Amino acid sequence: MALLDVAQRLYEVAGVDGMSFRSIASAYGCSTTMPYSYFDSKADLIDGLRVRAYEWIQGVLTVAASSAESPVEALREMAAAYVRAGVRRPRMYELLYSSDGAIDETDPVLAQAKLSALNVCRDVIAAAADSAGVELAADPDTTAHLFWVAAHGLVSLELGGFLVVGRTIDQLLPALFATMTTGMTVGNTQGEVD
Repeated sequence: MALLDVAQRLYEVAGVDGMSFRSIASAYGCSTTMPYSYFDSKADLIDGLRVRAYEWIQGVLTVAASSAESPVEALREMAAAYVRAGVRRPRMYELLYSSDGAIDETDPVLAQAKLSALNVCRDVIAAAADSAGVELAADPDTTAHLFWVAAHGLVSLELGGFLVVGRTIDQLLPALFATMTTGMTVGNTQGEVD
């Protein structure tokens, strides 16, 4: 939808505060009431942008995994691609996790977009367990969440300007990946999620 394209461009330049229905209508060249034909509210519009953000990160992960020669290599490539994408497009990345409290997190379209993105990682982890003989310390869903948490933490620290005390994102990413792949196998965990 072209209207959503305009909203996304405005959001990536100026964030939520710079993206009103009036500014979208002006940039699109339509009446100020037209956006309301497609979106009930600004929260509804942001939901649409968040779905796009999850589709974007799903695409990033899928492309990264598809170029790898093994499931373990696919995990490494996905982690690097996820971090690079988040740092390169911080506003788009912010849509994955930010909410103004008015957004309905139970929206089925948004929930499916989130699940589809996470499942790219989950499926590669399951493939690693099946084909590479990796014995997981937790189920693939839990392991995928842990990878997501770790990568998100690294991106968040970089975007927040906190990686200024002796290690760069380029130094930390390989170490993070090595720690995560070691920790996901049996015998290298302190506790499991039931």
